[in-house]
Amino acid sequence: PPAAPPAAGARISTADAPCLDAAHALFAGGGFAGAEAAQIHRALLKTKRELYDPNVAKRIEAGEGFFSGADYVQLGLDRRAVIGEAAELLSQYDAVLLPTTPSVAPTIEEVSVSGDEYARWNLRMLRNPGLINMIDGCAVSLPCHSPGEEAPIGLMVAGVGGSDRRVLAVARAIEESLAARAE
Repeated sequence: PPAAPPAAGARISTADAPCLDAAHALFAGGGFAGAEAAQIHRALLKTKRELYDPNVAKRIEAGEGFFSGADYVQLGLDRRAVIGEAAELLSQYDAVLLPTTPSVAPTIEEVSVSGDEYARWNLRMLRNPGLINMIDGCAVSLPCHSPGEEAPIGLMVAGVGGSDRRVLAVARAIEESLAARAE
């Protein structure tokens, strides 16, 4: 049966997960996204850069020259190893629970202070979803803020690649349990 919050009979445990630290390390130097975005947008940026948000254009252009071809291939091999380690560790659980983002989203004013501030917030907000993507996982985000709170936050229910049905079942059980507690 799918897991649910402890009040509904679920067991919650913690575990050391060095493979997740290794997955985060794969983002160094821009990870896959920097190089891939640069390649995909290269021609358009040359001819229609003015149509891009300046912060986004800057991040895409930074992807040029991140890696040699050999480094890119090595990144793929390293990712494959991390995916295997994560699958081995996480397959013993119904789901992994973590905040969708590490903090409440910033205001437009906060990210508009400078290009550096935009980049800092952008990387921060992508940290947890990016981790699940890097390990080829799947996830759903459940709103978990109280009604009427100013800024929403989410609880990410995640699993290894191919565990979509199980993750969705766990998320549904959590949603139902939380709804029942709210009544």
